[in-house]
Amino acid sequence: MINVMLTLLFAMIMGAGQLVLSQASREVFALGGLSINGLMGSKWLWLGIFIYGFAMIFWVYILSRFDVKYAYPISSTAIFFTAIFQAVIQRNMPSGSYWLGLALVVAGLVVLSVGKKV
Repeated sequence: MINVMLTLLFAMIMGAGQLVLSQASREVFALGGLSINGLMGSKWLWLGIFIYGFAMIFWVYILSRFDVKYAYPISSTAIFFTAIFQAVIQRNMPSGSYWLGLALVVAGLVVLSVGKKV
């Protein structure tokens, strides 16, 4: 069970990283488009790189404890956490069909984990 919780924490970190990189893209392109100066000067981009670097190290740790064929599908819940974070932080609520799709992803995860002692 701890492996599942660690993988869900990883998914949350990735979801937060996606939101930070989304903000970085708005900041960089608001400064006149994609440029080296815009990229290097974006605090949001550097924060996103830091979050993703930490997540990568955390992912390697998770894979040392948990079989990738089970960990990777659980990590796909990052799309769920990204939607939740965006709804809460940016007040941008996804559509009903989006939530339905996420529910199908979660149902698929349940099917994958049936019979597996995690």
